[in-house]
This record gives sequence, structure tokens and C-alpha cells, in this order.
Amino acid sequence: MDGYAELRAFRATHPYRSLTVGGVEWKYIAGPAAPHAEDDPAGPKEAKPALLVLGGGFSFGDSAFRTVTAFEPRFRVISPSYPPVRTVAELVVGIAAILDAEGIPSASVFGHSFGAGVAHAFSRRYPQRVDRLVLSGFGLYTRGHTRLAGVFVRVFSLLPKSALAAFYRPRIARLVAGAEDNERAFLSAYTEDLFAAHTKESAQARLAVLLDLAEHPDRDAASTFGRPEDVLVIAAADDRGFTPREREALLAAYPGARAYVFRGGGHWAAVTHPSEYADVVGRFLEGRPLPAGRNESPATTTHPPASEPRRRDDRETGPALDARLAGFRASHRYRTLDVDGVRWHYVAGGVGEQTVLLPSGGTRLPDMYMLLIEALERDFRVIAPAYPAGTGLAGLADGLAAILDAEGVRRADVLGSSFGGFVAQTFARRHPERVRRLVLANTGSPAAAPLPLLPLLTRFLAVLPESAVRSLTGWNWRRWFVPDAQGDSLFWNELLSDILNRLGKEDLLSALREMNEFAHLPVAGAPTAPPSPVLLIESERDEAFSPRARAALRALYPAAEVRLFAGAGHGVMTTRTAEYVGTVRKFLRRP
Repeated sequence: MDGYAELRAFRATHPYRSLTVGGVEWKYIAGPAAPHAEDDPAGPKEAKPALLVLGGGFSFGDSAFRTVTAFEPRFRVISPSYPPVRTVAELVVGIAAILDAEGIPSASVFGHSFGAGVAHAFSRRYPQRVDRLVLSGFGLYTRGHTRLAGVFVRVFSLLPKSALAAFYRPRIARLVAGAEDNERAFLSAYTEDLFAAHTKESAQARLAVLLDLAEHPDRDAASTFGRPEDVLVIAAADDRGFTPREREALLAAYPGARAYVFRGGGHWAAVTHPSEYADVVGRFLEGRPLPAGRNESPATTTHPPASEPRRRDDRETGPALDARLAGFRASHRYRTLDVDGVRWHYVAGGVGEQTVLLPSGGTRLPDMYMLLIEALERDFRVIAPAYPAGTGLAGLADGLAAILDAEGVRRADVLGSSFGGFVAQTFARRHPERVRRLVLANTGSPAAAPLPLLPLLTRFLAVLPESAVRSLTGWNWRRWFVPDAQGDSLFWNELLSDILNRLGKEDLLSALREMNEFAHLPVAGAPTAPPSPVLLIESERDEAFSPRARAALRALYPAAEVRLFAGAGHGVMTTRTAEYVGTVRKFLRRP
């Protein structure tokens, strides 16, 4: 199961609870106190021990969904989201209030990064409420690091929220680089979701708490935590978030505590060494011995970076693709239809009770989709139009509806990729009753257009000769589609050139004008809970739509399923066709 599927399943069974503490609303995930009686023929067992999970600085309660899922069979897990308070004291008092509300006198506490800092403060303020304490990926700032953090917080307060995401984005990429392909892709994408979910106020509040903790690590301490056998410090020797001296200072604050050190793995050892990490935490919380050989000082060990597994793909050779293109064009002759004085052309074929409407992408002709069309036609009727010039985005959507009418189709599954995703979303807004299921692949939302300065670019191209417009458009298409093609790049380059020669200047300018129209559609008017189920297909290395643009689309359709192709680019439909088609077919076959 991929990351987004796991997250959707978790959210469906773990709704947030709410509690107001000192006028501040807290939201948190809380597992059951004991197994249900029907799960155990011998009847209900005693209440499970509690585990408090405190996530990183920009996380929410359900960001720890894998930790919660792993430990809730043995523990009653509490995982809070942090409200926008600005002091450590407010956080630890609120967490204690959650435990009170859930009737939990004490709990084991697991915290990572920022969450480990909160756990450290909580254990000092309420030592009697902590059974066991796990502090992961954390250290006590030196005076110089604290001053630097203060400067960073003050500077960020003057900058837009996007500046914080820009600062952390390359750091996140380094942290997840050693993870497996699918996990790396999911975490990179999900981080963008977290950035998008925060306001500047909430982001500043997290940084303010971090600075408060750095400046006053023991200000609110009732006492030291006097049970070293119940403390585990997890570190990685190459963690760049904290210096060796800072990690040693944390250990010095818990003399006699146990330490488990990963020689490599960085700040997110849980991601780069997931099985080993989970085993260590589980053993400690259950009172079992830790694995041997990893209790070295965090300052003294090194480990080479993990290598990434190589992936097989499902590409065909250039000559085979040439033959398939010739066969496709021979068997898919255009049909014509006049709609309000505009001549439309489209191909239609396939078998099956369901119909898939496949709006073309920015190339405006369905030829680029030949592999997808041939594969889908084994199970579905497929209708794929070519776009006329000058109708505008609304005209394109209404033209699709007229084609469905001409083909006797009342409702269709709609699959829009790239620019076709813009058309598909417009169609779904204007004709929601015609959409059975909606697939949006390698595309964006009105909040994030793929090309900057579209009106200026359109005016610039309008005064150039047609050959220059073709040349610039072809450069952009090849930049998006061809890098992934490797040995088949010659075929796809030639096909793009052939398509360009079939299009006139007005066709190419129409595409830019329609993109600009889409960029100005009201995001607030979009159906966040559309009547039809939605699947989002993404590529980790999509050159056309940035991580921020993909996060904006996920935010626009929060109930959508997400299929993320690790390591793939914008042309994933052609480079990993079998996986792509399998994903689409599985989604469309559901009742």
C-alpha cells in the first residue's frame, strides 16, 4: 500500500478529538483504551498502557499515522496536533490536559525532533506522568546555535510563508534521499501538503516554541527526570540538525540513560532505517533488551549513505513504437462533429459498458496517448478529442459534452493529463452530472499554473512568425516529455515534431490563452467534495508541475486517492505504461 493510501485509510478510522485548554483549541488522535470484547473470545482485557506520540515541528496528529498504527495493538496511543501557541509551557500544559481528559494518569512518551524537545520539557514539568521516555533526533542547542535560531525566527517573521518552505525544501530532500523510491516520493509530496496546511501564524508559532525551548530548556522544570533506565536517546551520527556537542548535552541531561546511535541515516533515521528503528523503539517501550552494538557516542561514528535500488521500467524500443503509431493511426480515423459552428475531430473505439473520455493534453491531439488508448480500449469505450482553436476553456468543456451526446454517452469516466487535466476539471465543474469518476494525472489546480507570466508570454509569441512559435513550443514540450524517454527519445522527439507540424500558430496560442483562463478560475468555487470519486496521479520528478503545485491540487481535492510514481517524470504515461494503466483500470472498475 502506498503512503497516501495508508494515510487515507488511517484518517477514515482515526477522527480527531477536540479539547479547549485556556481558550486554545487542541485537536488530537486517541486510540481505544482496551481491545473490543468481540476481538477476544475471553472478553475484554485490562486497559492498555498509554503512549504519547509527539511529532516534529510542522506535523499534525495524523502525521504520525505509521507510528500510531504500529503501536496501537499494544498501547493506547495519543497523538496531538500543536495549536499556534508560542511557549513551551503552553504546550506541555495542553498535553497534560489531554491526558486528563482521556483519563490517563501517566504514559510513555515518544518524541522526534521538535517533538523530542516538547517531550523533554514535558518530562521535566511532569516527571510523575512519564513511564518511559524516547527522545529521537534532538539535542540541546549551544549558545551560538540559539542566537542563530533567534536571528532566523526574526528574519522569517518579515518574509512570506513560502520563504520557510523554500528554506526547508532542499533539506527535506536530503533527509529522505536514502529512503526507498516510493517512500521518498511520498514523504517529499506529503511535506508539501504540510507546508500548504500551515498559515504563517502557525509556522511562526512552532518556531517561537523552538526558540523558547532553546533559550530556556529547563525553565519550567519541576525536577530532573530521575529514572535513567527509563530513558532512551536515539541519534544518528550524521544528523545535521544538531551538532555532536548538542547531542552529547542531551545525554548529559539524563545521566545513565541508554543511547542507540545509527551510524548513518541523518535526521530521519526512521525513514532511512525503518525496520531497525521500529524494532529499537518497540523493544525499549516493552522493556526488552536493545539490539547490541549500537550504543556508541553520537559524535564518533560514520556510515556511508544508503544506495537507491534500481528500477525496471516497461519501455518499448523505438522501431516497435513506430509500428504501433502507424497501426494506431490506421485504426483510429477521426470522426467529425460541428458544435456551434466549430468543427471538432475525435477518435472513438474500444469495447465495454463504461466509457472513458480522454481530453487531450497540451499537444491538442490524442496521438501522444496512443499507448494509453490502446490499453484502455481492451476494457472500455474510449473517446479522445483533438481540440479546435479559439473556443476558450468553456468551449472545450462544452464541446466534450456535445461529443458524448453524439456518441450516446450519458456519463463517462474522465481522465485528464497535464493540460487535459485543466480541461477535465473545467468539464467536471460545468457538467458534473456527466462525470462518473475523475482521474487527474500530472496536472495542477487553478492556484498554480505551469507557466509563469502567461499573458506576457502569449503577447510575445503572437508577434513572432509561426516557425518561431513552433520552435519555442517544441522546446518546452521536449523539456517535459523527453527526459524520461532514454532509449526511446528519438521516437517521442519525432512524434512531437510531427504533431507540431500539424498545428498552426493559432492552435498553439489558444493553448496558452486557455491555460491563462484556467489559472483565473476561482479556487474557492471548486467542489472540495465532488459528486464523483477522484484519483490523482503524480510523478515525483514532474518537470511541468512543481511539488508546490501538486500539493495545491491535493488540497483542492482532499478526499481524492493519490497514486505517486517514485522517480518518474511528466511523461510517466509513456515510460511506465503498464503500471499507469493498471492504476487507472483498478480505479475505474470500481462500482
